[in-house]
Amino acid sequence: MQEEFRAIRPGELEECLDLWGNVFERVGRQYFVPYFHGDPWFKRVYTRVCAVDGKLVSAVQVCERKVWVGDSEIVMGGIGNVGTCPEHRGRGYSTHLMEDTVRVMRQHGMDFSALFSGIQPFYERVGWRSVPQRMLTGSLRADRGLGTPGKYSVRQCDWASDLASIQGIYNAFNDGRPLTTVRTPEYWAGYALPRFGAPQFTLVAEDEGRVVGYLHFRYERPDCWLREIGYLPEAADCAESLIRAAADRVQQAGVQTIWVNLPHEPEILAGIERVAERVEPREPMGMMCRIINMPSLGMRMLPELSRRARAGGLASGRISLDAELGSLELTITDDGVSLGAEDPLHIPISQSDFFCLLFGIKSAEELGLSMPAEAGRIILALFPPQRPVFWLNDHV
Repeated sequence: MQEEFRAIRPGELEECLDLWGNVFERVGRQYFVPYFHGDPWFKRVYTRVCAVDGKLVSAVQVCERKVWVGDSEIVMGGIGNVGTCPEHRGRGYSTHLMEDTVRVMRQHGMDFSALFSGIQPFYERVGWRSVPQRMLTGSLRADRGLGTPGKYSVRQCDWASDLASIQGIYNAFNDGRPLTTVRTPEYWAGYALPRFGAPQFTLVAEDEGRVVGYLHFRYERPDCWLREIGYLPEAADCAESLIRAAADRVQQAGVQTIWVNLPHEPEILAGIERVAERVEPREPMGMMCRIINMPSLGMRMLPELSRRARAGGLASGRISLDAELGSLELTITDDGVSLGAEDPLHIPISQSDFFCLLFGIKSAEELGLSMPAEAGRIILALFPPQRPVFWLNDHV
């Protein structure tokens, strides 16, 4: 028996789609087509496979993405489609391929990796760590009445006429928002739109005929997921109209529970309170992250860190965030923030807590980090709490 671990070959793409379709029967083969034929950053080297006697038996996909963190864009290697044929499981093939992805991501300039899984112990063995992503869930109110309140009219999306408006709203709403993907027109067309699916699952809000907001949702009785929202700054109150309209539609289809994967903006929370009761936070997403290249990550973050330092009145300081896969050493001066530090204040930190700080998921105080007061002052200025979100339509 001959085992090969390598990049996929040109003539094996269809075989790999068959493999994923068989392993992940619930979503089916067609779901995976955009990974090869829609992702504008696809490279064959990003698809790692194990072939046994020439037949593909295991595969994993790396998806290159840029994500915002304030004014900075950092490069993520999203891990998806980790699957092995049932008859070849238990032989370490997926573990080998996951280790292989780390080497590939480093070679191709990626800063960190993210994945979503319900089997965290497997990925912890190869260096990924759980990172909380907060969602809300509640029961749809039966007494809220029907109809869309306010000045906005809400209707079903028409992708042919609404796409350009939605792309502009996406950029305005997410510019700088941690963890959101930088979507190019090619990415929208080839990868994002297949994830949105049929137009009846996306609503748009109009103000005097102008599209000012949108909401994407899916439902499978008795649950509904609010998957993505966006609105222009001057039309933030359309969030309630969109959420109300979606709730009206899915309740008529027998939905009882609503899951909310939306950032905790005040207008969004107000809309959720309007349509749902017994709302409570959950962390069901299974998000995991791994440091791939700390120096590269730090270098790309410098513009945003310098901006934050100036905004927070920081003129001096030296710290080192010491995680198990790398240290981020920073020096703050009047000129901004630079990499490297002489005799810094050392802050031991887990990878999970590091990513919580990086993306503004939790503050240093919420994480319970132990550090001198001076270091705490620097951390609060450089890594303030944010309202991040990883949109479900960008999942890999």
